[in-house]
Amino acid sequence: MDCSGERRRHLLRLAVLGTLAAVAVIVAIRQPVAIADAVAWGEGLADYPTTIALIILIQALLLALALPGTLMLWVVAPFYPPLAAAAILTAGSTVGALGAYLAAGWFGRHWHPGPTGQRALKLLRRQGDFVTQVALRVLPGFPHSVVNYGAGSLRLPLVSFLAAAAIGLGIKWTVYAFAVAALVRPGLDGEGIDPVSLLPLLVLAVLLVGGRYLRSRLG
Repeated sequence: MDCSGERRRHLLRLAVLGTLAAVAVIVAIRQPVAIADAVAWGEGLADYPTTIALIILIQALLLALALPGTLMLWVVAPFYPPLAAAAILTAGSTVGALGAYLAAGWFGRHWHPGPTGQRALKLLRRQGDFVTQVALRVLPGFPHSVVNYGAGSLRLPLVSFLAAAAIGLGIKWTVYAFAVAALVRPGLDGEGIDPVSLLPLLVLAVLLVGGRYLRSRLG
């Protein structure tokens, strides 16, 4: 098992997240652009169909290259209605899953997942059915690159793979999008938080616990 490969990927994700967090802190402190102006600018760009196509393309490339496509949530969810945001994110991540699946078929012999990935690969080899794939997609924190490249290297049926990706990711992105809306929109609109709007956050918390439990079982 290639522990060093998984460690490098983990460090890369931490570096990307750390850089984004640092940029966010600097922007929040210095505020080179007023928040209201930035939001208005983002909402203006969101109206263009080319913006949606570009978002889908970027997210697809991230997932095809086994990079964290979840980062795109914060590019999309604050500027679109939750269902529209979920649809955009699902399209991008499903296309990215297809790209990773095909890439694994071309150079799957050179893909060496770490310990968690190896156990997930064994799970897919033993029980890579539609329901299992949907469950793996829905749970947050589980590396989609393992499912994408694992399914491609194992040559699991493509139709059921894409259907499971679209359904599982669609469920997860919908919960994420409504959770972001529950946090962001009241602040932008100057309104209080409706207790009912916190329900997506509760669902997200349950999914996070489930994802953590699965990773602990596999790792």
